[in-house]
Amino acid sequence: MIKNPFRPRFLLDRWRDNFVVALRLRNVSGSHIGDALALVDAHCADSGEEPEEAFGDPVAYATHVAEQVPPADLAARVSPLRAGLLALAVLLAVSALLSGVAGLARGGPAELSVGSLVAAATGTAAIALLVRFASVLHDPRRRIVWFGALWLILPAMVWPSMAWTSTAVEVGAWLSMAIAVVLLAATWVSLRAGGPDIVVDPLTGRDSIPTPRWLAPGVHWFLPVTLAVTVLLILLVPGH
Repeated sequence: MIKNPFRPRFLLDRWRDNFVVALRLRNVSGSHIGDALALVDAHCADSGEEPEEAFGDPVAYATHVAEQVPPADLAARVSPLRAGLLALAVLLAVSALLSGVAGLARGGPAELSVGSLVAAATGTAAIALLVRFASVLHDPRRRIVWFGALWLILPAMVWPSMAWTSTAVEVGAWLSMAIAVVLLAATWVSLRAGGPDIVVDPLTGRDSIPTPRWLAPGVHWFLPVTLAVTVLLILLVPGH
């Protein structure tokens, strides 16, 4: 596990990480998580105890903390339906964009294959199910199952695209690209509008568990930059 140099030495990374994850999964907001961590920090600093000695199992203690939070103060939960719709929009947009660019490059229409549509449906269902059963992360020992399932999504989506290449839908190249841009812009704005729910330190008002400054912009811009590079390759490399 990566050690965070900003964490106090008397806090064990594993205990703290499990505690924060458990609170997140119980929809506790970042400000309340920050308050709980501040309490742990203060107690461990005064007593010299380790968090596990003072507060016991992190998941059990997170359950206790979550029970004390008023329902009105709980963070909004990402529903499986919303996650699935966002995934469907992105996957269809990527297929439509690349098909449109390929059609434009060869002077023909955009052709969406049967495999690309099946892959979009598979990815949508997989993302929705992962969000639905994210509760397995309550138990640190079962997280490997969740992360293993996450990595299985990629081959499950790539295989249909390679196996079923016959055309399912044929539309104008420019129309296909326009639809893709609208879908991508809508999902990108939707994801940015939510904003991060940081774990707030009650003393400083800053993120109690700071992350690299490049991480959030990197996540937001990864797909647009990747698609832009792919589009350029399709247009510039002969034979497409």
